[in-house]
Amino acid sequence: MSSPTSALSLAVAALAALAGVVYSVSPSNGPIAAGAALATSITLIVVSRVTSGSASSAGGASALHAEEWRSFPLISKEQISANTAIYRFKLPHPKARLGLPIGQHISVKARIAEKDVLRSYTPVSSDDDEGVLDLLIKSYPQGNVSKMFAELQLGDKVEIKGPKGQFKYVPNMVREMGMIAGGTGLTPMLQVVKAILKNPDDKTKIKFIFANVNVEDILLKEQLDGLAAAHSDRFSIYYVLNNAPEGWTGGVGFVTKQIIAEHIPAPAKDVKLLLCGPPPMIKAMTGAAEELGFDRAQTISKAGDQVFKF
Repeated sequence: MSSPTSALSLAVAALAALAGVVYSVSPSNGPIAAGAALATSITLIVVSRVTSGSASSAGGASALHAEEWRSFPLISKEQISANTAIYRFKLPHPKARLGLPIGQHISVKARIAEKDVLRSYTPVSSDDDEGVLDLLIKSYPQGNVSKMFAELQLGDKVEIKGPKGQFKYVPNMVREMGMIAGGTGLTPMLQVVKAILKNPDDKTKIKFIFANVNVEDILLKEQLDGLAAAHSDRFSIYYVLNNAPEGWTGGVGFVTKQIIAEHIPAPAKDVKLLLCGPPPMIKAMTGAAEELGFDRAQTISKAGDQVFKF
């Protein structure tokens, strides 16, 4: 007949087997002490497994990883101009979120001519969007990664890593936000604009200058005009075109110091200016902003800079 101690040892060993734990009883601690310790271990294991399963089923984990390349399949492509489209990629779970802080971007890797080529992009989808990632890409015949996007077929996968970047938006970080963008430099601006306007507790006001060559080059104009109409007390946008059509009421030519003075908040400690566009444009904008009283833009922008270049 087995002793109570032996029976307890067998019971604890059985529990250990169910929990997937290696159980042993040493003479020094005895089965009762070991059983108490094991009960704690079993509880932790069960909680861990249940929690892990719940997070997975809810898609709670971020789809991105800062150090690991992850592949996402293309599920749709919406052509919005002759050379620009919105590419939608599927995340690992229908409820998964990308996990990209506002103001950050992702890296995309493409294998071209036996070499890895990297490019940075800011999604036009929100981190509130579940199960998908949208990228607005303008493709060029001589481009590397942008041309790769244009050649993608549904089901093709793209390798992505992130978050990346120095800027991370915090609600009410400034009183007013000025923005100047050219072409696809729109994307980081739109990310911040949408985050501010959808948050009723964020009182930040935004003034945005958006420059393009032709009227048909203005990306997502309908969406931008809709945001301006719905939030006229907080968001205004001024379009500038190199080649303006007849009857155009916006700016014409390049973005000048005068245009900036009229359509961007005056420099102050609680005002920040965001810039994104072709390098020659950004060089001209930083010079004009400095002449207007903004801080000199740093070569590599940091989050706390008054003038931040994406």
